[in-house]
Amino acid sequence: MPVGSADVAVSINTQAFLDCIPSAMREAATQLRHSGSVGDLEQVGGGVQAVVRDGHDIVQPWVGVVDRAFTSECECSSDDDLCVHAVAVALTAFDGDVDWSGAATPPSVAEVSAEQDRYATAVERLARRQLTALVVAQATKDELFATTLLREAGMLDAADDHSLRRFAEALEEVAGVTSGSRWQIHDIETAGERLVTEVEILCAYPATLDALDLVEQAIVIWDDLSGYLADAHYMRRTDPEEVGEPLVEAHLGLCEQLDLAPAQLAERLAALMRKCQYDTLDIDSYADLLGDHMDALRGLDRG
Repeated sequence: MPVGSADVAVSINTQAFLDCIPSAMREAATQLRHSGSVGDLEQVGGGVQAVVRDGHDIVQPWVGVVDRAFTSECECSSDDDLCVHAVAVALTAFDGDVDWSGAATPPSVAEVSAEQDRYATAVERLARRQLTALVVAQATKDELFATTLLREAGMLDAADDHSLRRFAEALEEVAGVTSGSRWQIHDIETAGERLVTEVEILCAYPATLDALDLVEQAIVIWDDLSGYLADAHYMRRTDPEEVGEPLVEAHLGLCEQLDLAPAQLAERLAALMRKCQYDTLDIDSYADLLGDHMDALRGLDRG
């Protein structure tokens, strides 16, 4: 189906798209959508992809505009230019706030590094049972990998008391890294690396205010520790922002997911700014979320 031009962005004529799809396929795609079989949309290469669970089949079709034509890729065995899974993803995208590129790049032709290509080839050469065993083994020894695995599989609920308590305990240990008399700069750098990993694990779960509170504590703790790194610029291996920036990005992401009111966010950021003596918190990162409250916070920052 021809679509628009090959400029940066295009509008999709939804009715024209539907008219090109056989009625039986439209009905089957609509049923997939209504049954909750289409996962979260992800914009990739100027198009959109999502995991679709169709009975025992689990596929991840991609749809986008290539050479002025609506194009799809899917792992299923269909010979159609647009399979039912791709149509289900397209219909879901039409109802969402999706920006379509007029010159999208399908996953099959996207550039990958030699290392990525080597690993992809290795995966293709494994039997399913081999791959499953490797993934399970890695998940049992790597908390971040395990959390990511469960999230991608749609099996990750909101962080429970155990997860929150685990993170709080990690914060306590990191905060105490300089409490003894024999600590070294390397200990602070290691503590920073741990903070980044722990925050990444926490933020893999659905966003909650409890998680936001904990990430704010992590920012304050790192801001205090970063002072030691600032003084030891001649011997450190890690710059303070290498830890601070991922923490602030995680905090910003949680604020976006929670859709905090600008006034509520401004109040939180003002409290954080009063606790941070160094440059860990970048207020400008929150400009789009703060609206008219941004100027007041900038004034507080200068003060």
